[in-house]
Amino acid sequence: MTTPNGSHDGSHDGRRGSSHNGSSNGGNDPAEDAIRALWETMARGWAAGDATLFAASFATDCDFTTVRGDKPPGRAGIEAGHDRLFRTQYAGTRLDARVTAVRHLRPGLATAEAESTVRAADGTALASTHALAVVERTGTHDGPDLWQIVAFHNMVPAAAPAVSAVSEPVSEPEPEKVHPETGRPKLRHLAIVARDPEGLAGFYSSVFSMELFHRDPDGSCFLSDGHLSLALIKHRLDGDTPVGMNHFGFHIADTAATSAALIEKGADKPAERFTDRPFAEYRAMDPEGNRFDLSEHGFGGPQPTTES
Repeated sequence: MTTPNGSHDGSHDGRRGSSHNGSSNGGNDPAEDAIRALWETMARGWAAGDATLFAASFATDCDFTTVRGDKPPGRAGIEAGHDRLFRTQYAGTRLDARVTAVRHLRPGLATAEAESTVRAADGTALASTHALAVVERTGTHDGPDLWQIVAFHNMVPAAAPAVSAVSEPVSEPEPEKVHPETGRPKLRHLAIVARDPEGLAGFYSSVFSMELFHRDPDGSCFLSDGHLSLALIKHRLDGDTPVGMNHFGFHIADTAATSAALIEKGADKPAERFTDRPFAEYRAMDPEGNRFDLSEHGFGGPQPTTES
């Protein structure tokens, strides 16, 4: 999915994140205020469904990376992608955010971290992301600094580690990787079409301790056990897709090599998936028509803390 971090008008209530390298932390630093204003502009654009306003915070040639690893080409690509989101998946939603840290690397250049949540009109949280951005001062206008985002990397937050009674150091989980020697694909995704995704999500969370890490506006829910992601896709009464098992997915090391192997065995070439759902890049079918996804960067959700 692509959800950049921003702050919604209603959530800009004076909350301030940490600052480094001598920055002030209470609104007394004009540069930091100008940096935070970038996210406020994004939030106003999001709330209005105005992709042009949303993208105005980004430099023309911004290096932008979505949570799925996609890289839209600069501001134009960011605008086009969010225009599609505002008309479809995230129509009528808002963006809440908190800039958690600003670090000044040198005069006119800084990094900013922000946490954000996309919310439905009723306030339901649909998706949460964490972003690291590089921001640069581009000039002044009637006094205030003007800044733009020149690089932006969006990420799905890792699950918070459980707190034990005895304080022990906790190591950061490593992103899941395909085995470097064998390159063996790993089954990491299952998708079920469900009449009541929210109810099923509660079932799997309660019985199997799976973690809900993403919701779509249509009610589809995405869970993870730290190794495998489970998509509970909302059944459409006007659609042809039956309830039940829908597809599965492999985490692979090399899309081109896997595609060549599939074609060699008589399967069709995998098709690129043009979707904003997390997280696979390609869809393929086996010789009997069973559908499966292929992804080099994984299927989202909490990462495993031990080798699988």
